[in-house]
Amino acid sequence: MRYADGGGMTARERARREALRMRAAELFAAGVTAPEVAERLWVTPKSAYQWRRAWTACGTAAPASRGPGGQCCKLTPALCEKLAALLEQGPAAHG
Repeated sequence: MRYADGGGMTARERARREALRMRAAELFAAGVTAPEVAERLWVTPKSAYQWRRAWTACGTAAPASRGPGGQCCKLTPALCEKLAALLEQGPAAHG
């Protein structure tokens, strides 16, 4: 599941997770089964099977991180500034 905040992971954690997926792709290329990959990398079998499906469909590029999920901000820079100013005033100022 993808969350707007990147699944609650920091950039460092996402990089670590991507490294795991890349290692899994190497193991799949070497003929290692998904359950064995899960055991070696200390991940769930479900994750290993998902990674194997992606690797089978898209090759070695599949495990690469797509970055944090979620939509891009739809506010213009001017509206972001206005929002920040309103938030600075606090809730009491707006009833």
